[in-house]
Amino acid sequence: MQSYNVRIPQFTLAATTTAFGTIVSAAARSFLVTELDFEGMGTASAVNEIGLYRVGTAGVTGSSALTFTSVDANSSIPAFAGTGFAAYSTQPIAGTLLHNMPLNSNGQRYFWRCNPNMNNAYVVPGGANAAGSVALFPISGTGSVGGRLQIAEL
Repeated sequence: MQSYNVRIPQFTLAATTTAFGTIVSAAARSFLVTELDFEGMGTASAVNEIGLYRVGTAGVTGSSALTFTSVDANSSIPAFAGTGFAAYSTQPIAGTLLHNMPLNSNGQRYFWRCNPNMNNAYVVPGGANAAGSVALFPISGTGSVGGRLQIAEL
């Protein structure tokens, strides 16, 4: 099992149907979401809520590729086998909400980490399809947020 950090670039929340980060498993590799770390990036106080969702329908033509960085300093660690995007020409459609994250635009941080035995990590099956994907969508608010996910590829 290899762990990777993936940075989610700063994003201004708008339509609840616009994903601002999607991670897609490889065809034969599952992964776990083990950390969620987000912060309001605005200059004024405002209530926001974002969510980590399973993907109901896959997006089409991903762009703004996300970068996956190994947590292990060993340079021989293979690259993450899946993919990730911050934008799409046709948006993915949110499925089931896995985790909601309320945060204030003016610098509030929201941090969640699965417990050490990982029995509460979010499991994402392999498949390189909608069922093997998770995405971040706005739930409410119009502020600016940015953050990081940590995943463990199996």
